[in-house]
Amino acid sequence: MNDLTEFWPKNRKLSKGDWTPPAGTRFISADDHLMEAQNLWEERLTGTDKDRAPKFWQDEHGIFHLVVDGESYNTPGFDLSFPEGRPGFWDTQKRLEDMDAEGIDASITFHSRAAALIRMKDKDLWFKCIDVFNEWLAEWRMIAPDRLFPVAYLPTFYKPEMTRDYMQKIKALGFKAVEIPSAPRGVRYNGSEMLPMWEAIAEAGLPLSIHIGVALEYTGTGALAANINRNLQPFNALFGQLVFAGLFDRFPNLRIVFTEGGASWVPPTITGADKIYRDYISAIRPRIEHKPSHYWYQNCWTTFMDDPVALDLIDWIGEDKLMWSIDYPHPEGVFGESMQIARQIYDKAGEARFKKIVGGNAAQLWGI
Repeated sequence: MNDLTEFWPKNRKLSKGDWTPPAGTRFISADDHLMEAQNLWEERLTGTDKDRAPKFWQDEHGIFHLVVDGESYNTPGFDLSFPEGRPGFWDTQKRLEDMDAEGIDASITFHSRAAALIRMKDKDLWFKCIDVFNEWLAEWRMIAPDRLFPVAYLPTFYKPEMTRDYMQKIKALGFKAVEIPSAPRGVRYNGSEMLPMWEAIAEAGLPLSIHIGVALEYTGTGALAANINRNLQPFNALFGQLVFAGLFDRFPNLRIVFTEGGASWVPPTITGADKIYRDYISAIRPRIEHKPSHYWYQNCWTTFMDDPVALDLIDWIGEDKLMWSIDYPHPEGVFGESMQIARQIYDKAGEARFKKIVGGNAAQLWGI
């Protein structure tokens, strides 16, 4: 083991450290992940599709594998035993122990490998697989319902007309949060065909997390790092797409959480969009009612892990719009040094803003 492998998630040593946060601080990680149960789809899919269920298992070396129609959905060129090797990823009791060791009170928890199923060509079967995942996830949350708040995966961006009914199912299952991916292939979030989806989400009232995804856009030398870098920073264009489509004018109750893309992107994005609004207002269609920054402060939030630039720009981003996350247990996450990062937030933000950023904003947004 060298200095680099020691920092992979499975090898990190967790500790609250010697810093004592201010009394009354509640730490809520706004973006964590869990590993789906082994054989989830093989065991839970029913009917004629059962024989085509994705195969998901952990081998004797601790590596998880996902195979669909004979094709491996593992990330090519990546030894998954390192980033996916922490037992708390799939063992919920060990996850809770890790949360306790780090001082984390509650977790907004997202998918892991379920998101990779979007590659399935049969979208009807894919829809059924996501439905199975959501039903299992609703059961998973009951292990610690006052600490674990999983995020349902909304599969209706391929079938927008089904969103109203599916959102009602999500609420009936007890979810407080729902997500869609940032850039699914072939989907235009600003297309008129998507309006039934946006309307139903706004009506349901649950905050919508738009989560970064894995896109293998680059090949060749340095491709792994280039793809990770691209995947972690997708939101500049997406914010403009949603705003200039007029979605927030049409659905003013929409609440969007830009997830796992950091926070320092916000100031240049909203100031740049405001300039476009000012300079091109006579040509913009539809004519939005306010400048883009208005919709940021009214309708949007962002999560971050370790973003010192963002802490220098809190006044631009908005102290009510920032939510800290551990991103458990991803390599780019900060568990193992959570309280060290928390103290940096405290030193930059001051006590009142600190309490909002590390938990208060999440508690208010999701009602937890």
